[in-house]
Amino acid sequence: MTGPIVKTVTVPLSPERAFTLFTEEMSDWWPLDTHSLSAGDGETAKSVTVTPEEGGAVFETKPDGSTAQWGRVTEWDPGRAFGMTWHVGRPEDQASHVHVSFDVVADGTKVTLIHDNWRALGAEAASLRQNYHSGWDTVFCALYAGAAQSVMVTAA
Repeated sequence: MTGPIVKTVTVPLSPERAFTLFTEEMSDWWPLDTHSLSAGDGETAKSVTVTPEEGGAVFETKPDGSTAQWGRVTEWDPGRAFGMTWHVGRPEDQASHVHVSFDVVADGTKVTLIHDNWRALGAEAASLRQNYHSGWDTVFCALYAGAAQSVMVTAA
């Protein structure tokens, strides 16, 4: 099955703060030691950067200072939505797509991540989708949501 992956968490932050944490502070919660191109070389990436505009690059900075592109920003609507192509370690024409929405709920913000466009990955689509399905459980559901909890505790 190569339908979209959908993950949702509710975080105790405003949509604007949740958006900032997801985009501008990604290096603070993304597991760069295990989920980066540098990790494939046995190293930890220095950072991940999201250029804050449609068409902007999303890239990691490697330990030697070089950069490697992960994708391009397709939607930049602070506090509402963020989208990007996703082609970590692949040519840009093999990009899947990640879309994240931020919606106000009674106890904070419901953040929904949808990862789709698996057809761009051809024969590998099904196996890669399965890897990302569990990967987003760690990266998004556990680490991003955990970072949002920490932000709230720190702010209190």
